Amino acid sequence: MRIIITGSSSGIGRAAATALAALGHDIAVVGRSRARVEEVAREVNGDPFVADFDSIAEVRKLAAELLDKYPRIDALANNAGGVIDKRAITPDGFERTWQSNVLAPFVLTQMLLPRLLESNATVVFTSSVAQKFGTVDVTDPNSTGGVWLRGFSAYGQAKRADAMLAKELARRTPLSTYSFHPGGVATRFAGLDQSPVSGLVRRFMRTPEEGAALLVRLLTEEVHAASGSYFTAWDKPDKGLVSQALDPSEGAKLWELLERESAQHP
Repeated sequence: MRIIITGSSSGIGRAAATALAALGHDIAVVGRSRARVEEVAREVNGDPFVADFDSIAEVRKLAAELLDKYPRIDALANNAGGVIDKRAITPDGFERTWQSNVLAPFVLTQMLLPRLLESNATVVFTSSVAQKFGTVDVTDPNSTGGVWLRGFSAYGQAKRADAMLAKELARRTPLSTYSFHPGGVATRFAGLDQSPVSGLVRRFMRTPEEGAALLVRLLTEEVHAASGSYFTAWDKPDKGLVSQALDPSEGAKLWELLERESAQHP
């Protein structure tokens, strides 16, 4: 299978790329650091693609490059994103957490959609248990609830939106689409490399390989759950998913909001 993994130059994405390549799949490695992207691409014998999700123009360029390169795409893992500890607005005019975690993957998925439909592809969004704590404001996601909390309030909103996107994509297309929580993973994303208690904390966290295991299964194995399901474990679809994410009307409003936002940067 040809599998595109965003955010695959480090952490969970890199571990997933490595595991999937070992299973014989062809990997498109996507990240913002050219050096790391090219390093991982060499390791997995894949193709490197560089894009900064703080720029919708770069996301659109990425999509065009992928479409030009691959006549068939079997799976897309929308894995890029993370916590941004200081509130900031991108040059495109959107809060950074929202753009990198939600709007950018929406634009990428939309641009790849005809190719994904041709191959009846699987699409997976990396969400988080943080979705329990971040209400999505479908009128003004840049508000992020007011209190920043070192970015975790905005991150919770974004990860809930990712789970909602998986469900809404399942409602609108015949694709197999899912979201998942990888668990607490000891990666650069978690900021452990800068923490004075990093050694102690790491003992109680998953490795990137353990965090990536569910993503690998969702991309490659038969899933005995409805398309759009959210997973915290392989056998527990939609466990812990909040009511807003389960509400089709909220999912439709989110989709329409993202269509309007993406139209601002055609």
